[in-house]
Amino acid sequence: MKKSGVITGILAAILVVGAGACGDDSTEGGGSGDGGTGDASGLGDGHVPGDGDSDAYQCTNTCDTLDVLRCEGTAVQVCFEDEHGCHVWKIQQDCADTTQICDDSGDAPTCVTPETCDDGIQNQDESDKDCGGVCPPCPVASQCNGDDDCESGACTNGICQLCKAGTFSCFGNTVRQCANDEGSWINGATCHPFTNDFSPTNSTMCDATSGTCVAIPITGNPPGNNDQNVTGVYYKFAHFTNADGLLVTAYDVDSYQDLIYANRGGAHIDCYRVTLLDSDGDGKLEPNQHPDNPDNPGPIEQRTLTLVQTYDVTTGTGSLTELYATADKLYFPPNPEQGDISEYVMASNQVNKVVDGADLTVHQISYDDVEHVWYASNEYARRLYAFDSDANVWVPQFQYPDMVGGHLDGQEFVRDPNTGIGYLYVSDMTSDYIGQFTKDATGNWLQLNLFQYNDPNGEVVEGMGYGALNHFWAGAGSAIYELGGGDLSHYTDPTHQN
Repeated sequence: MKKSGVITGILAAILVVGAGACGDDSTEGGGSGDGGTGDASGLGDGHVPGDGDSDAYQCTNTCDTLDVLRCEGTAVQVCFEDEHGCHVWKIQQDCADTTQICDDSGDAPTCVTPETCDDGIQNQDESDKDCGGVCPPCPVASQCNGDDDCESGACTNGICQLCKAGTFSCFGNTVRQCANDEGSWINGATCHPFTNDFSPTNSTMCDATSGTCVAIPITGNPPGNNDQNVTGVYYKFAHFTNADGLLVTAYDVDSYQDLIYANRGGAHIDCYRVTLLDSDGDGKLEPNQHPDNPDNPGPIEQRTLTLVQTYDVTTGTGSLTELYATADKLYFPPNPEQGDISEYVMASNQVNKVVDGADLTVHQISYDDVEHVWYASNEYARRLYAFDSDANVWVPQFQYPDMVGGHLDGQEFVRDPNTGIGYLYVSDMTSDYIGQFTKDATGNWLQLNLFQYNDPNGEVVEGMGYGALNHFWAGAGSAIYELGGGDLSHYTDPTHQN
């Protein structure tokens, strides 16, 4: 009998293995059962065959008390007795079927709708409905338990106020002080960041900490002796001129996807398509390959530039200057208007004003399409400004140090495609340096890096745009050229792994 029992066990094992050979896992047993034969509930029945006796079972996946409920993952499980007398767990309800979760914090486990910050109910540790606590801060007049619960950072007597009495803020370039009622602002001094001489002592900006007008800060370090402050390098990959059969007269450029837009003469925009070739024949397209690049050494892959279309732009307000390109529009600060930015709709040849500023003569522009903020600069001062749409004024951000160039002529805002962090990149006209600036957690600007390359041609930077091949493109009056790779690519290339 023992021998036949062994044979029976072996045959049973062979049958079990054969049943699962084509991917049918019905013999696995579901849920948390170990070695069960499976049932329609998706859980094992809690039994394993006994040694030598196919009718003997050993109970597994056991529970102690019948009808007791528990949460297991997203499911409510119940303890029940099966046909073999085993106490096992079985799914009573899978809360995921109704996009709910299993909650065992009450008297009995049950399916509940998860608490969120947009469920229209004051729950969790919210100080008011869907705000405060773990949720975003609350607007004025909401209930609060502390300053952190309020967008304004001002909680008084359990209610979010507009501001805290006596504190300061900036509205554009105007200093404001919070009134005693904590429900209004009192305007103070108006700062003047646009003096003609661009003097650091005569040009001022609002400081919300002190409630005064202060000198516009110089942020970061210049290259220094022997480039002691340089933190990274980048490379030049292409250089296109009229000798290449193009209409290249590019004083300001920008790029969108594989297109380059070049300002020719202030009234014409030439659109070129960039194509990268596998010129080294290794079957790969390598835009960052450069003989000096330790991350991607090798010969520079050839690029071609093909004229796609020329747009004849009639601004109505003078010639256009630096460009910012999107899929269907081009933006530019028209001369001689001050503080303005216009859009050119490529399909209709229509020009519309989108920023109606004042005071600042804008030469370079860039745009943060996540925070929806325009940045601008005047080439005769190394200062960056942001447009405050509420106050309708350009507000100074910082002044960058002398990068040994003639004047500011390259500016671009680029978000790191891997981290989403935004950076302002700037360059002096006759400089080989690109400065990288970003905001810290408190909103103050800082210089993160100073990149350099060695340009044997001594090209000037006439406008700078980011796009094609994840590189920067610049105009040089009689040329268009491509910059990037190296340490710069750590922040601009989606394929780069830090």
